[in-house]
Amino acid sequence: MMTDYVIEKGDIGIGVNKLQAYLNMMQEKGYIQTSNLQDGVFGNRTVAAVKEWQQYANLPMSGIIDEKTWDSLINKLREMQIITNIPLASRSYFLSNGQQGLSVFKMQEYLNEIAAVNKCLRPIPIDGLYGPMTVTAVQQFQYLYDLKIDGIIGKVTWDSIINERNALPF
Repeated sequence: MMTDYVIEKGDIGIGVNKLQAYLNMMQEKGYIQTSNLQDGVFGNRTVAAVKEWQQYANLPMSGIIDEKTWDSLINKLREMQIITNIPLASRSYFLSNGQQGLSVFKMQEYLNEIAAVNKCLRPIPIDGLYGPMTVTAVQQFQYLYDLKIDGIIGKVTWDSIINERNALPF
């Protein structure tokens, strides 16, 4: 994967806030011990909770949210039949041409999962780079799901992609 985006100690924003919400769900279910204040600030308690989760998921205990840690959290939520459209590895609900990182990578992955079921969509390279092929795939998705066709993943398109992906039979 080509990405330089991870969430780690010192980061702030909606991605951290939602990570904290996920970790609190895991704490409520007894998978980890540490609960978090959902304040969007990646501090010591969040590091401790991430390390506990990584230990539970048999991942290296770095205290940093990377692709494998996000995947393990999301897969556990799906196993628990919790459907959510909150952001994964993103500081916002907005992605557009020229951006790169884990959030683009995950959206490309989700679009491909949807394309595997909906043959009106074509698969795209999963490279973490929001280029022309990703713009076209987003426009196709927007057309098929009766959304504003602009090739940009804003809040409405974001929610639609996540909800459609989460509804897929796995």
